Amino acid sequence: MRKSNSTKINRFIRLISTFDLRTSIKKAALSCIAIFIFLNVMTFTGGCFAMNKIEKDTISNLSFSHDGKKVVFDRCQNDGCQIQVYNLETGELAAYQSPKNERWMMGKYSYDGKRITFSVIPVKFTGDLDLGEMQIAVMDADGKNYKKVTTGPGAKLYPTFSHNGKKILYACAARIRESGRTPAAQYDAWEIDLTTGKQTQLTFFKYFYMSNLTYFPDDERFIYYGELPDEFEGLRSYPHAEAFKQKMIELGRKGMNIMNVVVMKGKEMIPNPYHFPPKTFAKRPLLSKDGSILLYEKSDSGKFYLYSPEGNHRLVCHAGSVSSAAISPDGEWLTETMGEVIHIFRVKDGEHYRGIVLATVASKNPNWENNVRQKNPQKIKLLPNKPSKIINE
Repeated sequence: MRKSNSTKINRFIRLISTFDLRTSIKKAALSCIAIFIFLNVMTFTGGCFAMNKIEKDTISNLSFSHDGKKVVFDRCQNDGCQIQVYNLETGELAAYQSPKNERWMMGKYSYDGKRITFSVIPVKFTGDLDLGEMQIAVMDADGKNYKKVTTGPGAKLYPTFSHNGKKILYACAARIRESGRTPAAQYDAWEIDLTTGKQTQLTFFKYFYMSNLTYFPDDERFIYYGELPDEFEGLRSYPHAEAFKQKMIELGRKGMNIMNVVVMKGKEMIPNPYHFPPKTFAKRPLLSKDGSILLYEKSDSGKFYLYSPEGNHRLVCHAGSVSSAAISPDGEWLTETMGEVIHIFRVKDGEHYRGIVLATVASKNPNWENNVRQKNPQKIKLLPNKPSKIINE
């Protein structure tokens, strides 16, 4: 089996090395597919790298810096997890290091780049994570003035600053599950006023899952993805499935919804300005800073589209199974990750700008330097094993 897989991957590398990506692939969707096949087959083909020890090295929860010049993400390795920051221009890798009794994750810079917000998970003396006591924290971008800004129980995730920097929007799960495929449930949107410290619940729908919360430029309206709401106006979806369905139909007649891509104004339900094609099941809404550009994923297909008010939604990239995605504040770039590779695409034409591969993955392939990297030195970069700088030291 090992010999067969090694032969297969080496044949694939030789094939990839024979053509120029810039000239041979002209359509954006085909470019996405080719790049993803190249990098991800190389890293994920089972047994193709003879390893006696399985090394943990994963990336999740992508975001861009305020100026779009850096990519921020969670990275977990054998020795722990960090919020890491990769400079797309210089290739420098830096990190924010949490204390031993905490895990920091889901970092997001403010729109002016002066601060970063993130989720803090307490680590029990047993080494387990205490999801029920998660809090939202803020810190200066240089690592100074670290402060937890929320209180109370609940798993608090996906924090994001308002445009004026005075509020943070986040998802909070009221229930920690003892079993099941997700660790928490009954998510709703909350915000914290950083001036007064007041925490306000904005939605009351008890989602099975919730993500991609983002303010519009007015800092009142916000967009998010909500999956399987469990309650609406006091009515539970179970055991009142038919009555709940009728409530959803009534909302739809008013141009409103509380499922999939949702738009709210504070606690107020308002007509959703976005209209997606039938059977699209839009997910992961990615909104630019000025609110003019919206990207969304069709179902779980890995197909990301640029939303068009006229209905001419354009495919930006067909990426396969995507674990995390983000849009740059100016709406120019889309970044995605599939396991061990970060991909960056230009939104306007879908061109693949860069693939950032974990150095631990590349080191397993003896043909990497000669047959892969040298053929596309501008498009394919290595993510170092360790950051060169701890920002908050």
